[in-house]
Amino acid sequence: MKIDCCGLACPEPVLRTKKALEELENDSILEVVVDALSSVENVKRFATKNGYENRSEELEAGKTLITIIKGYECKIVSDEKKNFLNKTVFIKTDKVGNGELGTILMKGFIKTILEFKELPKNIVFVNEGVFLTTKDENQDVIENLKELSKRGVNIYSCGLCLNHFGIPTDELKVGEIGNAYDTVDMLLNSDVVNF
Repeated sequence: MKIDCCGLACPEPVLRTKKALEELENDSILEVVVDALSSVENVKRFATKNGYENRSEELEAGKTLITIIKGYECKIVSDEKKNFLNKTVFIKTDKVGNGELGTILMKGFIKTILEFKELPKNIVFVNEGVFLTTKDENQDVIENLKELSKRGVNIYSCGLCLNHFGIPTDELKVGEIGNAYDTVDMLLNSDVVNF
C-alpha cells in the first residue's frame, strides 16, 4: 500500500499513516510519501515507537519515501528506568508570568528540574515556548534542557509552532520536532504539569 501525504500539515501525515497501518495485514509494507522534514521525522518516530521497522529515502523534488514494515507483534516488556515520573511538562510560553521576572522564573524552574532524583518523562514546548529551545538568548535554558535530554527526558518542540513563528527546523538547539499526535498521546497517557 502507498499513501501520499505531501502538502499535509501536522498531524495529518501521522494520522493517515496510523490509519493505513491499522488496515494492513501483518507482514505487509506501507509506503508513505511526504515533502517536509518534520513529516519525515514524525512518521518515522511514530513507526519506531509502535514497533515497526522503517527506513527512508529521498526522492525527486524534495519528497521522501518512508517504507514501514508491519510485522507480527512482539511485545517486549520494558524495564523503564525508575528515575522517571509518569509526567509530561507542557510549556506554552517562554516566561512564567510577565516581563523580566517571568523570564527569570522560567530559567529557574527548568534549572531546578535537574535537582530532582525523579524526572518527568517528557517536556513539550508549544506556542512561544518553542523560543526556549531555539533562541540564542535562552542559552542557559537550552544547556539545562540538553542535560535533561542526556538523562533521558524526551524534549519536543511543536513543529507547527516553529513554522508559525518562521523558525527553521535547523535552528532547534535541543530535542526533537514534535507533532500533535505524539503530544496528545503524551498528555492523555501521563500526568500533566502546565507552565
